[in-house]
Amino acid sequence: MSTAPGTDSARPGDGPADPPALSVAPDPDWHDAPGHWSEVLGRVGLGAYGVVHLLLGWLAAEIAALGARGSVDQRGAVAIVAHGGLVGWFVLLVATVCLVTFAVWQVRAAAVGFRWVEQRGLRLRKRIGAAAKVVGVGGVVYVAVRYLLRAPGDGSDLQFLTAEAFGLPGGRLLVLAAAVVVLVTAVTTAFTGIRATFLGDLVPEKLTPGLRHTARWLGAVGNLTRAVAFAAIGVLGVVAVLDDDPDRVGGLDLALRTLADHTLGTAALAIAGVGFAAYGLYCLVDAYARHP
Repeated sequence: MSTAPGTDSARPGDGPADPPALSVAPDPDWHDAPGHWSEVLGRVGLGAYGVVHLLLGWLAAEIAALGARGSVDQRGAVAIVAHGGLVGWFVLLVATVCLVTFAVWQVRAAAVGFRWVEQRGLRLRKRIGAAAKVVGVGGVVYVAVRYLLRAPGDGSDLQFLTAEAFGLPGGRLLVLAAAVVVLVTAVTTAFTGIRATFLGDLVPEKLTPGLRHTARWLGAVGNLTRAVAFAAIGVLGVVAVLDDDPDRVGGLDLALRTLADHTLGTAALAIAGVGFAAYGLYCLVDAYARHP
């Protein structure tokens, strides 16, 4: 899925820093990427993650404007590439390798990374954000691998797993816990978008004032859109537990369609499309200027 947060160091206008008492000695020479080529491939992978969100934006806008059929989720975005014949299959293969490399980069960042950050609390939040990125990128990799193996499935994997969990002792509590985690992710993603703390992941020297300003707005709109989507997915999970109905669980596509049914209709899909496209463009800036 989608799957869908990051934080910032102390910079003027980006919000207050953590209290000095929580500071630790930073290591400005630390790199989260395991090596040079992992950084290069990881940046390509992050760019590919951005392209996935651009495709999500296109799918949402197409459904809103034309009533087209399709899934507004990773499966729908990957399908666009996978249906490009042999060239599409090759592009998907390269993108998958690069996405996996970026995920490994983020696993290391989540475990021991962001040592250039001085504030202890801020460093912890960044590590949590890196872990969330691993989950989001991992969802895209899962779908991409299934397409590469010519086994895309019918889109019911999440509901199948939920039904299996419901049949286990304490399974409903596990699903509820997962839904709560998604809701917490929604809150932290909203905080990231409102405070623009994601700018702290970028190397300032690589950004012109105009590019920094553009990145700030693209990241803010994109993260707020993702926060709303996470919240809808989390609510569906909670409702599924309360109603004892695993079919109520759904990924991004079901969450967006449910949100549209209860709010602005197809206009909600159009707004979501703009938000996902904004996040996709921000990912391209992130791929260029991200701290290694």
